[in-house]
Amino acid sequence: MGRRICFFGSYKPLESEVLDVEQIGYKLAKEGYEIISGGFGGTMEQISKGAKEAGGKTIGITCYIFPGKENGKANKFIDTEFVTEDIFSRIKMMIEMANAFIILPGGTGTLLEFSAVVEHINKGLLDFKPVIFVGDHWKKLLPILESITITNKKLKADFKIKRCNELVKFVNSKEDLIESLNDIFS
Repeated sequence: MGRRICFFGSYKPLESEVLDVEQIGYKLAKEGYEIISGGFGGTMEQISKGAKEAGGKTIGITCYIFPGKENGKANKFIDTEFVTEDIFSRIKMMIEMANAFIILPGGTGTLLEFSAVVEHINKGLLDFKPVIFVGDHWKKLLPILESITITNKKLKADFKIKRCNELVKFVNSKEDLIESLNDIFS
């Protein structure tokens, strides 16, 4: 299994007191993980900057449909940019390229990205890949995920997974995140 980690998060930067996203990128790059993001600003830039400072590889999957981005470019910490024509192509490419997904605090775009991953796994359109939320921002989703029955027969048989909440994990710190990823990829 490869070690490409896709980050979904806000187009706005997070304060380091809330979550030190740059430090997460730095530590993961030092552990040998490649970082995939949407390639623009906010948490996407923070995670990429941290990874680059550690000598890591970064991939930005962009689409220039967002206001202010029509003639823009990826953030300066992106090594390789893949430009897609729309948001759905962007999400599809991220899902296909990544071996795991990290969900940071964000808004509707992050919710769409996370939902697409879970839907693909639940319907058997994508092999199981780890999905890890960092912090408490998305914990209100747990009751909803607990109420959704898994439809993927392979997940039920091979992994004994019955509900969508079993597809995800929540961690509270960068140390817990790195430990979880190292356990998964060891």
